[in-house]
Amino acid sequence: MTSPDWLVAIVRCPACRSSVRRAHDAVECANGHRYRDDGHLDLWSDDTDDVTRATVDSFGYEWTTFDANNDEDVAFWSRHSSDLDLSEFGEALALDAGCGKGRYTRFIAPQVGRLVALDASEAAVAAARNMKDLDNVGVVRADLRAVPFDPASFDFVSSIGVLHHLSDPRDGFLRLAGLLRPGGRMFVYLYSRPEGRGVRAAGLAVADRLRLVTVRVPHRLLRIASIPMAALLWLGLVLPGSIGERLGLNALAGLPMHTYRHSPFRALWLDTFDRLSAPVEHRYVWSELAPWFEDAGLDVVAVREDAGFYIVADRPSGVDRDLGPPGSRRGAATTLSDP
Repeated sequence: MTSPDWLVAIVRCPACRSSVRRAHDAVECANGHRYRDDGHLDLWSDDTDDVTRATVDSFGYEWTTFDANNDEDVAFWSRHSSDLDLSEFGEALALDAGCGKGRYTRFIAPQVGRLVALDASEAAVAAARNMKDLDNVGVVRADLRAVPFDPASFDFVSSIGVLHHLSDPRDGFLRLAGLLRPGGRMFVYLYSRPEGRGVRAAGLAVADRLRLVTVRVPHRLLRIASIPMAALLWLGLVLPGSIGERLGLNALAGLPMHTYRHSPFRALWLDTFDRLSAPVEHRYVWSELAPWFEDAGLDVVAVREDAGFYIVADRPSGVDRDLGPPGSRRGAATTLSDP
């Protein structure tokens, strides 16, 4: 199995930015740079910094271990995408940047024309396997900070739960925004942090202290250790919150982690491992994120906070396709107050 022709046609060589062509079970450019193609295009280079390598290894382990498509993913996608309208993008060329195993790629694919699922880690192998029944999806393994596509190539770009794990999330965001055509739409999810005290703030503080140790624990051991940690969260927050929700007890119903009240325990186990294994984690308030969209020349059309920021933004149709380097252009973003 090889990648679809349309994907090969739009890929650019990461080394020299020239176009590529098929070469048996690989693709190569005119300058002789060659990349494996066995159901996904592998353009990843391990010649990177230690933090990036550790991050890639962490998510590669996560999404090749927790690699199944699960029923609860439908509910998670419904929550994530409640502000996202893709009704005008039925013929669009789209990019899911940081797709992991393809958890949400499956829900985007039927709404667009063609979709590139991109991840820097070995998760691309799981994504290719999980997407093999979708004719309009092509999978690429590459660094999203140096994506192998021309600027302004995509009508829709999504990045769900990825950018906050980069050493420089703003730079990564601006690079992805530069891939968006005039008239295109971007959907981003980024971790938030509470500005005041409370149960959530206290929980995040505890998690931050735990992470000083857990990011150094071997992934296989941490996967097992995450079970009792997730169980404590389930018993201490999720179950009481669920009881409070059913009985109308506002003090309990207002507890955090409400997302997991209607999901199986495995969802909390996965997300506990995710939080404790990723080497880098950034969290934001909206006043810190709003300038990113202004710098990218995007109009913010929807912002919602629900344990993170779900942001939909459009590139105005009249914007010049030559966007320049990240941060070089300032546009008029919608002014919003903190949700």
